[in-house]
Amino acid sequence: MQRFLWRADHVNADSLSTFMVVALLDMSASLILQDSDDAYLCITGLPDCWSIDGSTVPADNTIFGDAIAGMLASAKCRARQSGSTETIEVSLDERRYFEFRILVFFVGESRSQVITTIVDRTEDRRREKVLQGLLRDVSHRSKNLLAIIQSIATQTSQHTDSIDAYVQKLRGRIYSLSRSQDLVTDSGWRGAFVRDLLDQQVAAYMPGRQNRVNFTGENVLLSPNVSMHLGLAFHELLVNAINYGTFLSTGEQIKVDCRIKNGGDVRQVKVQWNEPVTPQHPLVLTDLPTPVRRLGTAILERVVPASVNGQARYSITPKNIHYELAFPADPVSIN
Repeated sequence: MQRFLWRADHVNADSLSTFMVVALLDMSASLILQDSDDAYLCITGLPDCWSIDGSTVPADNTIFGDAIAGMLASAKCRARQSGSTETIEVSLDERRYFEFRILVFFVGESRSQVITTIVDRTEDRRREKVLQGLLRDVSHRSKNLLAIIQSIATQTSQHTDSIDAYVQKLRGRIYSLSRSQDLVTDSGWRGAFVRDLLDQQVAAYMPGRQNRVNFTGENVLLSPNVSMHLGLAFHELLVNAINYGTFLSTGEQIKVDCRIKNGGDVRQVKVQWNEPVTPQHPLVLTDLPTPVRRLGTAILERVVPASVNGQARYSITPKNIHYELAFPADPVSIN
């Protein structure tokens, strides 16, 4: 190995020692040079958790303690036998981490010296722990999302009478989840605001006519799980309103209200959907086949409330379609 890939002709290699020391210190690295008997010849800096007594000749055990000194002695023995660099990692109270790299090299034909380089790996290990935590979190959230999709697929299959209808409904519900997921992801996994969940669904199915759905009340920031399921409820209600409702032809508005209610020891979020209808609304008519009359009710009445630990009421009358969802409040903020 070349000592230097290149240097100016007028620069002596030995004069570059200061540069080497400064570079090591800038890298937060310490270098220890020892002879074949492990006697100290030189030290360039030490992490602030260790120190040397200037009145005595330093040694591994006086600087690092007996435990680390024993690890270093074993690593040096292996390095002498293998001729390659040995690496050990030391943890101090699981708060600081240091990497020791031990290399034995020969000066002349028989005299050996040992270079021990110490590098602070605390920040690297901290980042690794953060990344591991994020990966575990992503895995957990992915499993939750798959469970939601599985539940939706099961409920959809129970109330459709053809493959085409099943595919169409399932695709719409999964698209709804993906839109809610985008809001949750954009917030850094804090969740999503109620109004954003509603506006997103309305914009997807009624572009340019968002004013036909009126939101009132408190714009609560919901947890990721609640956001996914409330977005799904809005999807079901809106699709039914567009496909079977009369509000578009009559010029009336759908009204959505969100409030935080104090009920004893538990604060609750209550979301209400009020859709005006006429007596000729298809879901109001009593002579329709059961699958049509049950359109989306399993999602609205069972899947969504069970998933948010809440309760739901869904009613269809000759005057309006009313859906109310109440669940424990865990808002981060109100916008």
